[in-house]
Amino acid sequence: MDCGIDIPLQDWALPGEPFRLVAVATDAADWAGRLAPDARERAERFTDPAARARAGAAEWLKTVWLPRELGLERVEWKTGTHGKPRLARAAAEWGFNLSHAGDYVVAALAQGAAIGVDLESLTRKADVDALGERVFSAGERALVQAGGRAAFFALWSQKEALLKALGCGWANGNVVRRTRLEIADFQTEPTTRVRVWSRRVLDDAYSLAVAIF
Repeated sequence: MDCGIDIPLQDWALPGEPFRLVAVATDAADWAGRLAPDARERAERFTDPAARARAGAAEWLKTVWLPRELGLERVEWKTGTHGKPRLARAAAEWGFNLSHAGDYVVAALAQGAAIGVDLESLTRKADVDALGERVFSAGERALVQAGGRAAFFALWSQKEALLKALGCGWANGNVVRRTRLEIADFQTEPTTRVRVWSRRVLDDAYSLAVAIF
């Protein structure tokens, strides 16, 4: 197996941010040749070539890049309280999360904290008014009404990252409808006290958010 230390990674973290944030293009490698058999099998369950490439890149980040980044031969996982996979044993002090959109997969890593990351393409088809009514608080809906699709995807990525950091998911209405997120580069969401970083990437074509709890 060629693990692929030559695979080009993009470092998306800004100076001073308390996490590692890297992205890889889904066409950066023939992922099947870069993965161990079990990871390759998981990726090849996808029949659509684009989905298989995304899965391959995600598996490479999880099973090759992550252990190498932590200086471990391999990492072990356990299931958290709400079903979210969490690192275990030698890597238990680390939070790790993945997201993908378009032609990129992004990985976030933080020490001593739970972390969530979300990447959203602004060209994604979405009924922003209908979705906003379902998942945004009144203040967040007002921001979408004022800022349109760009505001919607900024808030959506922030909320997705926040929920992933908390490990509770969109089904938890007590969190989903009570947050008071803003359009901001950095904020501490007042209801959950989750710290959220947000910005546009890839020539402003994508909204990115990272949340730490």
